[in-house]
Amino acid sequence: MTKGYILGIDQGGTKTCAAVMDFNGNILSYHRTGGCYFPNDGLENAMGYIFDATDNVLKGAKVSENDIDIVVAGVTGIDWDGDDDIIADALRVRFANQEIVACNDCEIAYYSGALNPVGAVICAGTGVNVAIIAPDDQKFVLGDYMKSSIQGGSAISRRAIEAVFDSEIGAFPATKLTKLFLDFSNETSVFGLLQRYITEEGFLLKIISLVPQIIGLANNGDFVAQEILTSFSDDLCRCFVAAMDKMNMLDIPCDIILAGSIFKGQQSYLTKEVVKTISQSAKSANIIGAKFHPLVGACILGMIKKSENVTEQIHANIAVSAEKFELLGMIEV
Repeated sequence: MTKGYILGIDQGGTKTCAAVMDFNGNILSYHRTGGCYFPNDGLENAMGYIFDATDNVLKGAKVSENDIDIVVAGVTGIDWDGDDDIIADALRVRFANQEIVACNDCEIAYYSGALNPVGAVICAGTGVNVAIIAPDDQKFVLGDYMKSSIQGGSAISRRAIEAVFDSEIGAFPATKLTKLFLDFSNETSVFGLLQRYITEEGFLLKIISLVPQIIGLANNGDFVAQEILTSFSDDLCRCFVAAMDKMNMLDIPCDIILAGSIFKGQQSYLTKEVVKTISQSAKSANIIGAKFHPLVGACILGMIKKSENVTEQIHANIAVSAEKFELLGMIEV
């Protein structure tokens, strides 16, 4: 058993998180700060947030940089050949003597639900990404292949408000989505809502916060909300299944992890639709909801990279400490 520690990092566009975990599966410290997308915002800004989170988490764990054995960083924007080396080289400024793993943040989300070395993850929050880990460590991260119409909560909220407009002109039945959007925007008419949608800068970003309520209306039987989520699921799963087929993964036993905020909640209509559709093509797959936050997945990947066996006791320790720091996945399938 390795005596040192794992430093896990998870950087997305809205947050950067870091955690220190020992090799018994105990998370000692956790810190969250601002997010960054380094291809647009710059490497210096991205590393500024990462090192801020690192400083705070090492202080909280009462360990030094020299106590860290491995650093695992899941970073949004690692999409092209060489992007992982850019992040790894930047981390070596602080961690010259440690093993460093840099990968897309979607990849660490896989280990938030699985220990199987072969599988895939759909990570869907505001946006969406897919990582496929095939035999012989062959990987395919879809990244920019994922078109805007399936970009997670942003796509669902856009589909939902456009369904309100379709309902207003009679192309869809009446729906409780209309009241949801009118109440949110403090508008008294769908026409006023339409004007806001077309003319107000940033309005689409605001309505992403309504995705849990949109899914809730589908859960409670709203026909239009259900149609939106079924259509979204069909489009997302078509892309996912095609990528799995490309990697020759449809007919082999593997784990498929559903991670991210849009899959959260009990008896979710969207999650059920995604599971049902994928199961029709990947009949040997085990579809699992993420057990932990992707940050915990980064730490677990660090343990695997150091050839440590994640025993049942270690997994139980991870679960206890993840709950303490509110880093559980909370996704049921």
